[in-house]
Amino acid sequence: MSYEYRPIVGQNYRYEKDRDKPFKLSRSKIELFINCQRCFYREVKLGLRKPPSPGWAINSAVDALLKKEMDHCRKEDRPHALFEESGLNIKPFKHDDIEKWQNSFSGIQYIDEKHNFLFYGGVDDIMIDENGKLVVIDFKATAKKSEILSTSDVWNNGESYKRQLEIYSWLLKKNGFDVSSTGYLMYYNGDASKPYLGQEMYFRRTLVPFNLKTDWMNLAGENIHKVLQRDSLPEHISSEVNDIDCHQCRYIDIVQKNKW
Repeated sequence: MSYEYRPIVGQNYRYEKDRDKPFKLSRSKIELFINCQRCFYREVKLGLRKPPSPGWAINSAVDALLKKEMDHCRKEDRPHALFEESGLNIKPFKHDDIEKWQNSFSGIQYIDEKHNFLFYGGVDDIMIDENGKLVVIDFKATAKKSEILSTSDVWNNGESYKRQLEIYSWLLKKNGFDVSSTGYLMYYNGDASKPYLGQEMYFRRTLVPFNLKTDWMNLAGENIHKVLQRDSLPEHISSEVNDIDCHQCRYIDIVQKNKW
């Protein structure tokens, strides 16, 4: 194996044919595959994982506080105030596995026996509506001058976030649950209009609905399996989502060409 393709992750995190245990594919790996099959192949088949990015401390703090609020509403069997403000009678779902589903290392799971994949994803929280259908939600924190009220106010119309909600919904369906076709982002938008910061940061909170379609996930196992059976990198480097060259692939190609 050439130097540029030497693995930097352990064998358990690299796909190999004819493995005994199902190979784990997280929600983020599915998103990577959709954005660039070449980057996906490098990471999953060759073991060339990108260096980790710095953590999002404020986002993590918002997530932690919101989960506390949701657990409080779950105990009282009532909607969170943000849903009440939007006129929605949607309550936190009570289930013995809710903490497991929220864990990013376990998440909601489904085994694709045909392709020997274990799909999983750690959801922020799950609601239940008046019709008994589960509703997937995801917490988001940002700082933007304008209000975030619809998908048009979210970067790239929220396409990647929409897929995130769809994957969680698909996993729940595969576990036998009746799932709503509407999912939500709970946005907490840092308010910089105050005259000074002081000791507290203020947020404007809004609820952004998404119309979800999960059928595309039914072919995910087939499409991913096909790429992973290759003995070489996929030829195309353009993103299926944005129809532009993948910047990561472009960077690697330039480095290899110039032997920097």
